[in-house]
Amino acid sequence: MIRRLPAALLSLFIATGTWAADSTCQFEHVPIGPQKMGAWIDKSNWLAIENQRVTLQAGEVFMPTWRLPPSGQRQLEPAKLSSVDDFQAVDPLDDSRRNLGFLLDSRLYADGLVVLRDGRVVAERYRNGLTPDKPRLLGDATRPFLNLLGAMSISQGKLSADKSVTRYLPGMSASTGLRKVSIQRLLENEEHLAWTPEELDAWRQAGGWSTNQTSNNIRAWLSYPGRWDRSLSEQVAPVFGGLPDDDLLAWALAESNAMALSQLFCKQLLSRIHTEHDIRWASDSLGIELASGLGLSLRDFSKLGQLLVEARSNRSRAKIPGWFIETLVASTGVRSSAIEGLSKGSERRYGFVHLGGTRNRVALIGAHGTSLYIDFDKHLVIALYATRPGQNSPEMLALLEQVWKAIDRAYTLPKKGKN
Repeated sequence: MIRRLPAALLSLFIATGTWAADSTCQFEHVPIGPQKMGAWIDKSNWLAIENQRVTLQAGEVFMPTWRLPPSGQRQLEPAKLSSVDDFQAVDPLDDSRRNLGFLLDSRLYADGLVVLRDGRVVAERYRNGLTPDKPRLLGDATRPFLNLLGAMSISQGKLSADKSVTRYLPGMSASTGLRKVSIQRLLENEEHLAWTPEELDAWRQAGGWSTNQTSNNIRAWLSYPGRWDRSLSEQVAPVFGGLPDDDLLAWALAESNAMALSQLFCKQLLSRIHTEHDIRWASDSLGIELASGLGLSLRDFSKLGQLLVEARSNRSRAKIPGWFIETLVASTGVRSSAIEGLSKGSERRYGFVHLGGTRNRVALIGAHGTSLYIDFDKHLVIALYATRPGQNSPEMLALLEQVWKAIDRAYTLPKKGKN
C-alpha cells in the first residue's frame, strides 16, 4: 500500500510543477513480519539490550512499517578515508590513554561510525553485522527531530507556540491536564508528567512495541479519558528514554500539518538531504507512525547533522528557522543545570544537548550511545550507532565526549609542519 494524494490535488501538483518534489515522499506499507528471529528472539525480548545489535536493524520483522526507497540522486562525496582506530583518547573509566578503537569496541559497543568534514565522508566504520545500507531504529533519539519539526511548523504558521496542545487535538479538549500544556513547553522537552512504570508499560503495549496483538492503537491510549490529568514530575526530564509525551507531539504535528508524520519528516527534512538508503518508520497496527519508530542508515543519519550545519551557514536556502539553531548554540546561562558526564555548561535544548566548553557544539544523544555530534564552526559531524549494555549513565556520556574530542583533534587541528 502506498499513500497517495486525492486526484484533484494530484492534478494541481502536476499543473504547478510541484509534484516532482512531493512524489519522493510516498511511503510504502510493509506488513509486520513473523515477529520472531531464530530460536530465541521474539516479541517479548526483541528490544532487550543483548538483542538490539540484531533487532534494531530488523524492525520490520516485529512492527508494521512504512518504507521510503532511497532518492538515488546524490551520495555523500568521500574524501580519502582513514581509520580512526589508532587515534589516541583518554579512557574516562580509568584515566588511561588508549586508542579509539578500544573505546569504540570495548567501552561503547559501537556498531557504526560515520565522520563528515565539510560534507564529505572522512571516516566510516562498521561492526557486529551493521552494514552501510541497513536502516536502524533510532528509538528515543527520534524525539529531537520531532522538536525540530515543531519549530519548523511554528515558523510556517502551522503551529502557535503559546497555544495549548488541545487546539490541534480538539478531540482531547476535555482534558484539563492537556489544556495547561502549550506547544512551546512540549517542544522544549524539559518537563514531563509523572508516569508510573505500569503506565509506561501500557503505553509501549499500545504502540505494539511489546505485544503482538493486532489491535494496537496508540491514539486510543493517548486519548483515554483522564490520561493527562496529572501533575508534573518533580524530576528533570531524563536525557534518555521515551515518554508518552513523544507520541502526543507526533500526533499534534501530523494534525496541524494535515499529513502523516513520516511524510512531514520527508517533506521538511529528507527531501533536502537526498537519502542514500531505505528510510523506515514503525507504526501501530492502524498504520499510525510511532514517535520512536524512525529508522535510518548511518550515512543518512549523518546527513541530517550536515543539514543543520548548512542551515546555519546558508539560511536563505534552509527551511530550518535560524532562531532554532541559534538557541541550540547560544552561550550557556549562569544558572544552567549540569549534565553529569559532560563538560561544564552542557544543557538540554529542544531535546538536543548544547555542549559546554568549545563554542557552537551540539549533540543529539539517544539510548546506549547512539548519538549525533555537530560542530557548527568546524563543519564536523560524527554519527554513531552503539548498543552499550546496562543503564544509560554519566560514564557513557564521558566516553562519548572523549570519542568526539579524539576525532575532532584528528580532523580539525593543523598538521605539524604545515601553516
